Amino acid sequence: MSDAVLIFTFSPVQTFIAEARRVSDLRAGSQTLVALARAAGTVLQQHGELVYPANVDASQDAPNKLVALVPWERAEAAVRAAQAALLAEWQRLAGAARERFRRDVGALAPQGDAIWEETWQRQTHTLWEVYWAAAAQDGCPYAEAYEQASRAVEAAKRTRAFAPAEEPGLKDSLSGRRAALHLAGQDARAYWLAASEAAPPARLRPGGRERLDALGVIKRFSPLAEGARLASTSTVASADFLARARPHLAAYRSAVEALHPYKVRGDPDWPYDGDLLYRETLTPARLQDSYGLQQPDDSALERAREALHHLSREAGGPPSPYYAVLVLDGDDMGARVADGARGGPAAHRRLSERLAAFAAGALAAMTPYEAQPVYAGGDDVLLLVPLARALPLAQVLAQQFFEVTGCTASAGLAIAHHLYPLDATLQAARAAEQRAKLVRGKAAVGVRVVRRSGETTDLRSPWAAMGDTFSALVELFREDRDGPPLSGRFAYEVVGIAAALPAADARLEGELRRLLGRHRQAGHPRAPAPDEWATRLRAWAAALGETTAQEPDGHDPAGAPSEPAAAREATSELGRWLVFARFVAAGGRD
Repeated sequence: MSDAVLIFTFSPVQTFIAEARRVSDLRAGSQTLVALARAAGTVLQQHGELVYPANVDASQDAPNKLVALVPWERAEAAVRAAQAALLAEWQRLAGAARERFRRDVGALAPQGDAIWEETWQRQTHTLWEVYWAAAAQDGCPYAEAYEQASRAVEAAKRTRAFAPAEEPGLKDSLSGRRAALHLAGQDARAYWLAASEAAPPARLRPGGRERLDALGVIKRFSPLAEGARLASTSTVASADFLARARPHLAAYRSAVEALHPYKVRGDPDWPYDGDLLYRETLTPARLQDSYGLQQPDDSALERAREALHHLSREAGGPPSPYYAVLVLDGDDMGARVADGARGGPAAHRRLSERLAAFAAGALAAMTPYEAQPVYAGGDDVLLLVPLARALPLAQVLAQQFFEVTGCTASAGLAIAHHLYPLDATLQAARAAEQRAKLVRGKAAVGVRVVRRSGETTDLRSPWAAMGDTFSALVELFREDRDGPPLSGRFAYEVVGIAAALPAADARLEGELRRLLGRHRQAGHPRAPAPDEWATRLRAWAAALGETTAQEPDGHDPAGAPSEPAAAREATSELGRWLVFARFVAAGGRD
């Protein structure tokens, strides 16, 4: 009985995660995938030896691609058992979420309504697609069998052999593609208006503003979110402000209590969501929309506004309205895994163990940065983090990845307003990551800044070229009691000279020296030295002009210019980084 290399994977993954309006949706979607992978991996362990990941216990988030060694004659039986376990876990999670939904909305979640049941069954029973392949070793090396199985799985995924499902009627709010749940003879709008009146506002926005399909209900009412202290985008964005304001919170907390919003956490100093730290939330319309508060007392609302104004003064300014979604991914990991496979299953498993060690360390590293983790498993990390801490945390994680695995990693950061749609912010982070992956040699970061006005700015840089320069620039632009060491006008003047001095040459260095001398606050104890900083910025600009990697036909799918053009735009890219550093220093307030 010969061993076979078995690869088991399932989908959809990215679309399932990305359909989210709240952080809880994002987290529940991610952890659902982890639970399904664990269920399948546990069964594969019973039929053979799990190679990647090395284990599927609760110490790490399991990936959706599993590799195992199983007896060739039992490979198909192992797959059938793993698939059955995956689907059983899915039905268990779906049933638990449905029961929680039923407890919240009562008769609106029936057991026998024909339309409701048909929609639920259709959307939950045809979602997951399982792909697998097994290659018998038969005396051939493990690496060869692994490569054969990998090619077969990719071919199977390209067939897309599944029947499309018709989704009639009003669509759901999370995907915009599937029919929203509703009762027979009742319009979906009326159904979700009634549901929002029955369910707590923390679950459903008041006024029927959200319509969920079966997958949306499973995420929003998931048992995987029970007990989790999930920070909203507003809470993440305002985390730095809350830390500064904590010694002065008592008066404002008392004023907010008089408005009677619901509480979301057990923090005795501040048990409310972070959006109540923003002045624009303190309006009758916003309080009704977000909290279901009908006609709040005018005098209580005015007292809350005055208390927040005073709190902002005590804390040194209002909270930043921007935060970041950070995605980090190992570079060329397909090739790295293949290299590991060449050393046999033991070497392949050691790579898996190193990736698991990184994931565990990444979760620990996030804590001081006030980050909200969504997923950390294998070579992938997804999290939310306050604006000022985003790039420093990305650098820490990339460095940890290299130290633990010996491989490089690239990151994508989407900087967005805390009220900007979460799914669109996640898409922006993925796009920024893709741009970083186009840097020659990778080990880079891409940033996409999505301002509330709609303006979008893209930046990218190799980690090595950036070093601590960006963080140092943020501190130079940051105001203290003596003002900023370097005026923000410096950033915009560098943007202005890009057309005349596009290349990172001696002429640019001389002009940077002049502008630094002009815009530095000479009497400030942290004023930058023009000679030192002109040399430093020219070196970074030179690296920025060499970041473009092209496809074989010379076309860059991310829209970046060809290499000669990119080299000529070094100053322009530097200018964008300077403007971004000023943006971060100002807390996202221009």
